[in-house]
Amino acid sequence: MSSIRELFIREEKARKQLISPVLIDNGLTPGQGQAGILNNLLKEDQISQKELALRCHMDTTTMSRNIDNLEKLGLLRREANPESRRSILICLTEMGREKALRIRTAFEQLESILGKDIPEEDMEVFRRVFTKICENLEKNSL
Repeated sequence: MSSIRELFIREEKARKQLISPVLIDNGLTPGQGQAGILNNLLKEDQISQKELALRCHMDTTTMSRNIDNLEKLGLLRREANPESRRSILICLTEMGREKALRIRTAFEQLESILGKDIPEEDMEVFRRVFTKICENLEKNSL
């Protein structure tokens, strides 16, 4: 029987093989978190870089680099925050919104594939267990 670590590696490889072509076709770099940034901005546009980094579970340096890249691609823009002169809001462009919607559709298809032939009650148990695994990893170190 495979270890949990081996299963994580196997799942990650298979998931990347499915989703990477969609990301590349939309001008994104797989593994950089750019799809997550666009998805979070679809949920709530015009948020601070700090808030976006928190929602994407990304450090601010990586977030800044991704925002620069996505801005160069014309997918998002920075706007002055009318409530704070020292704050910048991150916003989707029209092209960014279109690509984000395409990517969201691909991720919804991925979710469907992940849960295929698995009863919903089993998926709920898996979500709870996997959430606990993530929490354990996030609060511990080797």
